[in-house]
Amino acid sequence: MPGVPSNKACERCKKRHLKCDETRPRCQRCTNAGVECPGYVQTRKFIDQGASVRRRYAPYQESNPKRDASHSPNKVTRDSPSNIEGSATRNDASKEPIRNHVAETTAADQSADASQAFFASPIADSRRQNQIQADTQPGSDTNAVSTAAREQPLSGLHTRAAHVSHSHSSPFDDGLHSHGDAPMTYHEEHAAAHDKLSSHDGQSVQSDKEGFHEVVSELMTDSEHEISFLIRHYSQYIAPWLDLSDSRKFFTTYVPIRAIDDAYLRYSMAALAAKHLGQMKGATCPESIGMFTSPAVMETYPNAPEVDWYLKAANYYYLSIARMNSSMPESFAAPSSSAVLEGPVDIVKNWLHRHAETTPPSATDDTLWRKAEALLATATILTMYKLINEPGERWNLHLTSVNSLFESVLHLYGNSHNNPIKFTNGINASFWNFARQDYLASYFNRLPTYFDPTNLPLWRAAGLSITEAGEIDPSSSTSFPTPEDFASNSLTYLLSNLTNFLAHCRTSQLDQLITHQSPPAPPTTTTPPNHPPTSTTWLNISVSFQSWVDRMPETFRPCLRLHSPRPEVYYSLPSCASTMQQYHFGRLALCLNRPADVITSPTTAFDRLQGYREVTKEVDYRCQEIVGIAAARPQSCARIYMPALLFAAGQCLEKQSERQVVEELLCGIGADLGWETDSEIQRLKDLWEER
Repeated sequence: MPGVPSNKACERCKKRHLKCDETRPRCQRCTNAGVECPGYVQTRKFIDQGASVRRRYAPYQESNPKRDASHSPNKVTRDSPSNIEGSATRNDASKEPIRNHVAETTAADQSADASQAFFASPIADSRRQNQIQADTQPGSDTNAVSTAAREQPLSGLHTRAAHVSHSHSSPFDDGLHSHGDAPMTYHEEHAAAHDKLSSHDGQSVQSDKEGFHEVVSELMTDSEHEISFLIRHYSQYIAPWLDLSDSRKFFTTYVPIRAIDDAYLRYSMAALAAKHLGQMKGATCPESIGMFTSPAVMETYPNAPEVDWYLKAANYYYLSIARMNSSMPESFAAPSSSAVLEGPVDIVKNWLHRHAETTPPSATDDTLWRKAEALLATATILTMYKLINEPGERWNLHLTSVNSLFESVLHLYGNSHNNPIKFTNGINASFWNFARQDYLASYFNRLPTYFDPTNLPLWRAAGLSITEAGEIDPSSSTSFPTPEDFASNSLTYLLSNLTNFLAHCRTSQLDQLITHQSPPAPPTTTTPPNHPPTSTTWLNISVSFQSWVDRMPETFRPCLRLHSPRPEVYYSLPSCASTMQQYHFGRLALCLNRPADVITSPTTAFDRLQGYREVTKEVDYRCQEIVGIAAARPQSCARIYMPALLFAAGQCLEKQSERQVVEELLCGIGADLGWETDSEIQRLKDLWEER
């Protein structure tokens, strides 16, 4: 029975618990220390789980055959559609993908199937082949043993670390010879393994433990321990990102509860948590670990820094999409397995649209809205899964269907004759997350937002009372649980208006540039001219921003200010810190993009110079506030949306020391939170070099 290659470090490095570079014939660490390298011992670990495994591998016994996991619809390999979408890549090309079989098995079968699942997996095949090619002496017949083991069926991978006892693990010599030409039987291998056990000391046992944890982590996909670890990681570190402007904490409190009954919601949380761990290289923030107590079992994961979290994330992403499709009625489900290539937003949009067309008026009930909330929450989480490592200028590619998604929600609400239409708490939480991501993506690309600010029924359904002129009615604050939620979400609406104004400015400038460079075209009546935005539009948006800040609650005042060694501005609530930073970002954009007006523009050179000084003074103030709030390092839910705002401020800074602070803040967001900031840093460096 084949084993698993153990730690290949030299004997001296094993004994001293040092990382060995495994240089042959002697490691570089021993050479640098001036001592003779004792060499390498090629051992294999033998995972024995008792009589059940011995009966399974005993010659000529084929009782209780298992179904081949290669037919499982829930496995993900390197060629699976979720990887085609680019959701995960692997850095180590020497490891084969994990084939995950998530069929339901009994508790009694889990322990017996653990060794068989690994020995029949492609990971074990790859490792055995690499080890055999490198170390097997001529005449060794372990290839025959490996072939016999690979012919065993692959069983379920619902295996917990506790089910695989280390007390049964033994070193197994890779150079064992069989008698004659026949492969060694299980009993012969077992006897040889136990003969070798007595010749190894504590350092070999330690290396076995390290390799054992690596094996177990690859077998734990969809196990109780791994799911618990990932969902707890999601609840503690990631869910607050999605609850930035929701004091009810829908994604932190309700989504993990709803996931008990909805597998696609559970797998979506696991996918996002696994991808975040991949971004963090397996590291977790120690803030929840007590000073004098040990962490809970579900807070820890064996050998977490060495786990391929990106591949696990791709597995869970695929499982979430597959379960989402299978949870829908047959008439709504896609007829082909290629539906996994469809994005989560499109899947939910199609389900809502078809349901709205076939559901009679007044036929909607609480069960339908509860499922709609779960599906929208899944789409929100899986969209965050895409954005976490995506440059800001590519965010819009994952948000193309959000407007039609919520138009379908409105249509479905219309069937229930609710007037006025008001979204439920769960739908509202998803909407404001998409709205915030939408305006940030619009700013990066200077394109109109997908959520049209003039679509008043949509924004009113989300809780805002908006007049026909587009002004926010302060009385709509009663639609939100706290004044802070109302202030934060109403500012998101204003920023959507602002980014559409900036997109209009850019489009008109490009049109004017093309008009001046190309010969005049004959007049047509089909295409109306694209007039540049007027100062009236700019003034209306400016008045809206001023009205917003005049009625904000007192919690939006900073409670701490530090002026040296560098400015820092601290707010007691992270939602207030994020909202005020976005407010200063909006005022900065308005200051730098005021249209020229023949009537109100300065008439003399002195007036123009004075106007430039006022603009410079306001730009310096807004940039100082944006950078100061970031420098105070609020909670992570406020920091993840800072890259776009710091990028805007960084373009306006001229002092090298100030630029260095912005670069350090962006690097810190990437290092602390696993958020993609490299593109903003590189773009800023390019702009600074040009100046």
